[in-house]
Formats: sequence, structure tokens, C-alpha cells
Amino acid sequence: MESLKAWAKGVYLVAVISSAALVLIPKSMQKQSKFVIELLLLLCILAPVAGFVGKPQQVAGLRLGQDTWEADGFSLERFYALEVQRRVTQLALAAGLPIHSVQVEPAGVAPEFSATKLTLYLTVSLYEPDGEVLQKFRELIATQLDIDPGNIRFEGFQE
Repeated sequence: MESLKAWAKGVYLVAVISSAALVLIPKSMQKQSKFVIELLLLLCILAPVAGFVGKPQQVAGLRLGQDTWEADGFSLERFYALEVQRRVTQLALAAGLPIHSVQVEPAGVAPEFSATKLTLYLTVSLYEPDGEVLQKFRELIATQLDIDPGNIRFEGFQE
């Protein structure tokens, strides 16, 4: 039912904007512009029947469609957390750390998000000599993400 309402709103808006455009177009171009506007309106009316609308789209590795995309399904806070996870994982792999996963607790309101707590889960326990490596990596992450170094933890490492 929601998709029918959205379709009707779209057709209505195209009709209103088209009639406003026809008022503004000079008399010499009325015939051509009326033809184009009528085709546009016809396309909007027939789009669901022809299957132009509602097909899932592949965008940046995500499959989006009316059945898979929900209004609540996307949040900037979750996007920020996933991006921080990706960046930290890349840096950890480049540094040679045996990282399993990263957990981020974001805080703030868009667009001013920040990570308040960052936990890195390591695949193996590291020994005391590796503590200096982890401390340097902690400082790197704190500098890169503007996080307090005290809020970055390593699981699987005895400090």
C-alpha cells in the first residue's frame, strides 16, 4: 500500500510541476514542451507496470531495492562505525598485528561523530615484548581517529 501511495504522490508532483512549467514556457515552444511533458507523465504512470521502478540496483557493492531498503535500515552512526572498523583493520593488518575484529562505540550527532571506545580483538595473545608495539599502534590509532588512547583496548593481550 505504501508503494501505491508513493507512486501516486510521484505522479501528482510531476503533474503539478508540469503544469507550472507550461505556464512559464513561451507560446512559441508550447507545442514541443507539451509533448515532452506528456511523455514524461506517461512514463511516470507506466513505470511500475513496465518494471522500470522497483528493480534492485547494485550500488557500491550494496544491493538496493524497494524490498531490501528500509527507511530505518541505514544510519549515519552505523556507517561511521563500519568505516572506523575498516580503517583500523587496514592499519592493523599493515602493522602486522594479528587482528580478528574491531568493535567501535560511536557517540555524537551527525555529522560530528566520534568513537568513544574502540576494542581490537586479536587472534592470538601477545606477550610482554609486544606491548611496545601495541602501545605505538594505540598512539597511531588515537592520532588518526582523534580518540583518547585510554579508550582503545586490546583483547587477548595481558596488560
